[in-house]
Amino acid sequence: MAFITDALGTKPTTGAIILGLVIPNRPPLGTALIKKTEFMVSEFLLPVFFFCAGLSVNVYSIHDWESFSKLQVLIVESYVTKFLGVTLAAMCCKIKFKHSLLLSMIMSIKGLIEPSIYSRWRVLKVSYSFLYLFPPSLQMDQQSYTQIILSSLGLTMAIAPFIRFSCILHVHLRQSSSIHDCIRNIQSLLASNSETFQILRCVHNEESVRNMITLLEASNPTEASPICAYIFHAVELTVSAAPLLVRHTKQKKKFTNTSVPTNVHIMRAFENYSKNSKGPVVIEAFTMTAPYISMHETICHEANDKKVPLIIIPFHENHKDVIAPNCPTKAIRQFNINVQSYAPCTVGILVDRSLSCRLSLNHFSYNVAVFFIGGPDDREALAYSARMPGNTKVSISVFRFTLAETVIEEEQLKETKLDQALVDEFKLSNIGNDHLNWHEMEVADGVQLMDAIRQSHGDYDLVMVGRRHLEMSPRNEETVDFMENAELGAIGDMLASSDFCGGMVNVLVMQESREFVLRTALMKNLTRYYKLTYIAKPACRGQTS
Repeated sequence: MAFITDALGTKPTTGAIILGLVIPNRPPLGTALIKKTEFMVSEFLLPVFFFCAGLSVNVYSIHDWESFSKLQVLIVESYVTKFLGVTLAAMCCKIKFKHSLLLSMIMSIKGLIEPSIYSRWRVLKVSYSFLYLFPPSLQMDQQSYTQIILSSLGLTMAIAPFIRFSCILHVHLRQSSSIHDCIRNIQSLLASNSETFQILRCVHNEESVRNMITLLEASNPTEASPICAYIFHAVELTVSAAPLLVRHTKQKKKFTNTSVPTNVHIMRAFENYSKNSKGPVVIEAFTMTAPYISMHETICHEANDKKVPLIIIPFHENHKDVIAPNCPTKAIRQFNINVQSYAPCTVGILVDRSLSCRLSLNHFSYNVAVFFIGGPDDREALAYSARMPGNTKVSISVFRFTLAETVIEEEQLKETKLDQALVDEFKLSNIGNDHLNWHEMEVADGVQLMDAIRQSHGDYDLVMVGRRHLEMSPRNEETVDFMENAELGAIGDMLASSDFCGGMVNVLVMQESREFVLRTALMKNLTRYYKLTYIAKPACRGQTS
């Protein structure tokens, strides 16, 4: 292409530009080319291109100040016109004024094509004028070329940092006036058993679908409390196209066994489960195509709009032996950390060990273990497990660990009261349930706690635990220093390792939202605690640990 355009009399780079415009920027061709050539282009060819463009700049060539002033008026006029035109056009399209200004700044930044055009004009000595007020005697010479390049460079240096700091990647959640809308956690649903339990689940590949479906069935969908699952198939966007969120509809097109896309396989599996589940389960499936660096924004916005109390995302090392070796595990891990940081609700990270779940149309059994140490994250894990005893095919073993502390701080005392309130409510709702095993253990420190958890192994299909604990504070350096995955917490990281059950058990690590811990929630739970003090304790006197 460069040879053809050069033979036709234009610059060789014009052929490369045309070739780049012709090639589609979407998979499979565009994505494959970017992956193969990105390093060479960004690390070698682009620096060389800008080096050659800057090498032609000669500051000492500026000597004709009359021509300099006329050209500078033309440059300023063109930038101001473009700035105002883009801003007004964006506002006419009902874009906010702030975003319109940012868009006009982005459109004013010069890219690769402009230096190439300026260099061509300098070679051809193109003449220019300003609204016919000046004669077209001004030509693109060395002085004009230097002035235009420096003006573009100065504008880019001024605008680019402003745009960068104005467009920091974070989630802007709408403020809500009601307390119920602000508190997004599973505990808020315990008071109302007739409310639909909404779950948002993210899937990266087909291998994680089976355990996701098993966990949905174990969540006990009933007529009184059905489940609405929002399934997001995350696809990495590696090109400079716009992110997409496409709602999945039933495919009327018939595919052969070798031509079925991956997202169709995933969505069909969830649709089949929705039709054959024993309880009412509504599936709303989406395909989310975005860069991993900003993918959490879409997840958090959808969770906020749909008032979802729980988001479940897969662990970044799930199925690393099955997936392609170039799978972006680091990007997925950062995506999980971003979701934990900005989600308006509880977030669970599912460590999937590809175990064969015992799920069929006629038979289903599931064995769950919950490790309860204390704190808001453990309360969310216990609140989620409170839905499961309604399913007679689910067996639950709850291990409650208490630390022998001599001095209890005020903050820890409040958390202890909230923990006891939820424990009493959980026991009260499961009186006479033969599928629930309750164990209480007292430990001295974090090391003894870890040892007790390791010894509590069993034939579990799923282990649930909270991510953060007051007892696992920085003073327990002997336990925190050995963490390989901080997003799982100290205990969750140990459960996901080979130290527990040989690393052959699925683990769900829960974290309550960081953004919606309000005083109203504390007062509400304390009120419930004092009410249950006179109800739950007498009912549980006959039970033994």
